[in-house]
Amino acid sequence: MNWRKIFLILGIIFILTGVFLPRDWYDAVPKSEADLTWIRQPDDSTETTRKPPPIKGVTLLQISFVIEGLAFLWFGLKRRTYTPLSADRRLLIATEENKLDFGSASFWLITAVTVLSFALRLFHLGSELWLDEITTIFFYSPMPTLHVLTGFVSANNHLLNTLLMKLAIAFFGEQEWAVRLPAAIFGAATIPVFYWVSRLMLSQRSSLFAALLLAVSYHHIFFSQNVRGYSMQLFFTTLSCGLFVKGLQQDRLRIWVLYVAAMFFNMASLLNSSFVFAAHILIGAAALVIIKRRGDSPFPLLYRLIGVFGVTAFLIFQLYATFIPQAYVYAQTTWSDPASGYSPFSMEFAAEMIRGISAGFGTSLIFLAFPFAAAVAVVGFFVLFKRNWILTASLVLPIILTVAYLILNRLNVAPRFLLIAFPIAILVTIQGIDSVAQFIAQKINRTPNTLAAKLATAVVLLGCIVSLASLRRYYSVPKQPYRTSLAYIEAQRKPGEIILAVHHMENGYRFYAKEFNLKEDEDFFPVRSVKMLDSILAAHDGRGAYLVTTLRRGLHLTHPDLEARIVQDWEVVQTFPATVGDAEVSVWRQRQSGLFEK
Repeated sequence: MNWRKIFLILGIIFILTGVFLPRDWYDAVPKSEADLTWIRQPDDSTETTRKPPPIKGVTLLQISFVIEGLAFLWFGLKRRTYTPLSADRRLLIATEENKLDFGSASFWLITAVTVLSFALRLFHLGSELWLDEITTIFFYSPMPTLHVLTGFVSANNHLLNTLLMKLAIAFFGEQEWAVRLPAAIFGAATIPVFYWVSRLMLSQRSSLFAALLLAVSYHHIFFSQNVRGYSMQLFFTTLSCGLFVKGLQQDRLRIWVLYVAAMFFNMASLLNSSFVFAAHILIGAAALVIIKRRGDSPFPLLYRLIGVFGVTAFLIFQLYATFIPQAYVYAQTTWSDPASGYSPFSMEFAAEMIRGISAGFGTSLIFLAFPFAAAVAVVGFFVLFKRNWILTASLVLPIILTVAYLILNRLNVAPRFLLIAFPIAILVTIQGIDSVAQFIAQKINRTPNTLAAKLATAVVLLGCIVSLASLRRYYSVPKQPYRTSLAYIEAQRKPGEIILAVHHMENGYRFYAKEFNLKEDEDFFPVRSVKMLDSILAAHDGRGAYLVTTLRRGLHLTHPDLEARIVQDWEVVQTFPATVGDAEVSVWRQRQSGLFEK
């Protein structure tokens, strides 16, 4: 096969595509939620007028095609072959992967752990959807695939997950388990990838325990049963970090190609994966300094990294070319909204972190052990950093960059932004337990290696048992009880009584109303302001009403007057718990109506 001719032909095609690409289609691409004609827009609100972006997305797409065409022409005109760098021009990285403990048995052990993880992620996969999942379905299920790929409506479009969700709906219908299936599959697939990456710095026994801890993790199961891109981001982040280390270590073309693909899909999973890419660029720069200081030439590796990072950055740019202008405008008007997260230095954020972490252990009493756990993690971090600083930095630096970006730009932070800390948290914990167990065993002076292994095994298995125990509540309590609260109301509601879905209850009840044969504006009514509440009550005077609320913090921050009116005139008759923070659903009745009994 004559690759040079193929590259020349592709170069001409891409240049012509970039120059003559039609532009009219771009005008039909949704640019904001107001363009989603299948979503009911608020009747009494005015959307903040956004300034037009400095350049159209279709223009950036055309530019990317021309650049890509020129690159193909360059490859077609230049005769180049890939030659791996010699050892003195690579970064020498020692790994633990060749130190075997169990031989071929490890394959069956990690297979068993992966099967267990898949079973835990499939169990109760069809439980009730919560707001962000429902919003994703409402926004993107009816949207043409071209518009999903080219239009930035909101940050809810986790691109890879959105496309797989649409595919799942096409095959299985709009069912809870179907829309969550892609996230569950990637969640389970992360287990063997995590084991492989762990082997770069941990023994085989410790790597198996790390994989087991991730497999039974409450938090990883939570995000693996979520119609979002988080489980996919963890999969590709873990994979890309391992490939990056192997690339620096071996400099094989196959590894670098896989790295580019992994980072591309990582960015397609979630936009904040850009911090992972930025971390790898910084680590690559540090590697060049190390090579220079040891007396070797850093330029061959520099050229290699420029090529790898350049191709990756260009493919990412091309993927999001049409998104970039609208995302720029969106970031200026939306991501600073207090309701979108927490101030990183606030007690609210600390309380939410404590609530979220303790949920995975069934009780907040786990924080009594926090000083010990922190000390173990610090020990594990320093051991791992000394053993394989590149992989450790690849997993830690994205978290630091994320937090720094949010703080410097005075943006709010949500705990899910820090989910990429999960792999390194498990690794430093496992290594810390091993190191402490080894220290204790040596002090006791009884066959230290055997005793240390037994102590570490006991502690890790205890952690797995605690995490598994916490899953009992997770499986029995929905993420957000829209259907549960509707079933309760329908069991209590008398003929003619109406349901008032306040603020974030609107889309949830709109999604589940069809199961109860309820019609919008007849049986249930969205309420977004005091004016709407008064108008609906006046139109149905004397008919009795149930009012439902959720995510009270968001209601308080965005509609404080509406919340004050509800608290003044209504009282809670039933509250249904949720596993998502602040997502419990409260059912209210009017105090003066006398239509209910406690």
